[in-house]
Amino acid sequence: MPKKIVALADYISASDAASLLSEKLGRPIASKYIRKLANRKKQPVRTQPMGNRLLYNREDIEAATIRLRPTV
Repeated sequence: MPKKIVALADYISASDAASLLSEKLGRPIASKYIRKLANRKKQPVRTQPMGNRLLYNREDIEAATIRLRPTV
């Protein structure tokens, strides 16, 4: 079975994904947090390796829901 061709235009870097989510949610989101979104069990963000980096699927990032942690 041949491999499925992946369009790299659909994938963005972690810093671009963090800025996209920061705009969407109106609060700062760290680029380190994007990796946690990719590793979670419920609705993980699809990744595509590119050299020694990971690129993250734009649609998954836009659909991600992040709750604000309550402060004590």
